[in-house]
Amino acid sequence: MRLYHYLESKWALDDIRRRRIKLSQIDDTNDPFELKCVFSRHNLTQTAIEQTGSGLAESFSAVCFSHDWDSILMWSHYGDRHKGICLGFDVLEEITRPIDYVRQPILVENLIVEEGGDFPIKDATNAVNSLLGTKYEGWFYEKEIRVHTERAEIDEETGQYFADFSERVRLAEVIAGARFPLSKKPIVDALEDYSDVEIYKARAAADKFEIVRGRW
Repeated sequence: MRLYHYLESKWALDDIRRRRIKLSQIDDTNDPFELKCVFSRHNLTQTAIEQTGSGLAESFSAVCFSHDWDSILMWSHYGDRHKGICLGFDVLEEITRPIDYVRQPILVENLIVEEGGDFPIKDATNAVNSLLGTKYEGWFYEKEIRVHTERAEIDEETGQYFADFSERVRLAEVIAGARFPLSKKPIVDALEDYSDVEIYKARAAADKFEIVRGRW
């Protein structure tokens, strides 16, 4: 499936050259409710949910994609106010996790069979899926789809975590924003060793509030 990742141009060009994509730390995103969209009024269950969320944050990172490349708000918020670049990837669908958007946090009842016990396997699986795949509905405009991965070694140069491009996450297109201030050349140079990657220039439509695809 074709998914999109918005970036400032310098980071997009660096990722293209290095054939990698930055991983987001789940508990360090711009949403304070990450891993907190499930709760219980049963104290032991709530404690177990919080511990599960903390464990997921320590063990896993995510690549955050969008279903759309032409979101005005996504370009504004993540694409350097339309001056950045949107990278289009062909991603193996079976490794993706779509986000469910909800109005209120998900309430669960007592999931602990006995005091001091663990979640039953089915309930634990459902809780993990909900923690990783649920966000407040105000984020719906992102149309987010994630690929979760176990945390790799940190990049000492940047202090960040990255995942390499692969057949499961393959770069397929590069879209410069409507206000991209550079020529096509930096993108072409970064793609020197690639094949079958298309390049487009986004622009603001004249007759409607839409971002449309063009060519240089």
